Amino acid sequence: QVRAQQELQRTDEEIQDATLRREASTELLARRSEQVTKAAETQQKLRGALRTIGVEWFITGFGRLSALNPTVSSAERERLDRARVLSESAASSTISKERFAREQLKQLQEERSDLQRQLAEIEDSLGQLSSKSQGLTASLELLGEQLAQNEQRVAEARMSATINGTDLSTGALDAYWRAAVSLQDTNPSCAIPWWAIAGIGRTESKHGTYRGASLGRDGLVSPPIFGPELDGSNSFAIVRDSDGGALDGTATTDRAVGPMQFLPSSWKAVARDATGDGVADPQNLYDAALTAGTYLCRKGPGLNQEGPLRAAYLSYNRSQRYVDIVMSQAFDYQRSVPLA
Repeated sequence: QVRAQQELQRTDEEIQDATLRREASTELLARRSEQVTKAAETQQKLRGALRTIGVEWFITGFGRLSALNPTVSSAERERLDRARVLSESAASSTISKERFAREQLKQLQEERSDLQRQLAEIEDSLGQLSSKSQGLTASLELLGEQLAQNEQRVAEARMSATINGTDLSTGALDAYWRAAVSLQDTNPSCAIPWWAIAGIGRTESKHGTYRGASLGRDGLVSPPIFGPELDGSNSFAIVRDSDGGALDGTATTDRAVGPMQFLPSSWKAVARDATGDGVADPQNLYDAALTAGTYLCRKGPGLNQEGPLRAAYLSYNRSQRYVDIVMSQAFDYQRSVPLA
């Protein structure tokens, strides 16, 4: 790509140079064409003058004085001789001027032809350079697209790569870590560690990969994750709709949404925007992780200790079995990924 950019730069510089030469040649050609026109007009005037002199000679008989009437007086003959000399001088001067004008016209016409040929060559060169530039630009655009695609694939691969010995992706770890760091700044007494948030993420959605979903580089899960509708079937509780389907896509009852499985009413109460895009999105793991941490911290302080953390988990889901599972997952991550 660098070589192509350098080649494109050189080509563009050649185009600029050729464009300047074309402008200069076009201007010079215009001047030469004007000079040719004026020279042709001058030559035509001189030829006209020669024709006039020839007619005068024919009429006055300057070319055949010996045939003049012998009765013409000597004074008249002298006058005619002087007129003949002047006429011959004028004719000679006009002939010289016409010859010079003819040669000058020829030279100007040759120069104009050379300029026209040079201009045609410049135009041809510009056409070739323009085609080359367009080709290089298209190649660079293609390379740019390929590079962007490769960067996207690399970023996605990094986001989905798992930490050795765990099922925790680097993308999910980043979301949990950032959430914990943010809460250390805004609520230091809470002291919630990243692995405490990760325990919920693992239990609720396998860190945003539930049922084939994937975690994007921006933290969005795709496709969106939804829990079952809480309509009383299959031993689930009945939870009436609270958001008109804005978050959970159903306007009859509520259901949990996103990788941290928030009910719409709970999400609206504590939702946080971790990405800074102005939207707190329950389907974005960064937003959801920070919101989950914020929710748990309402039961703080001291969530880096087992007792307070258990109480916080129980507020998240009122099931001791759920709390045991999440605690086990959280402590596994604490041991497997010893981050400060």
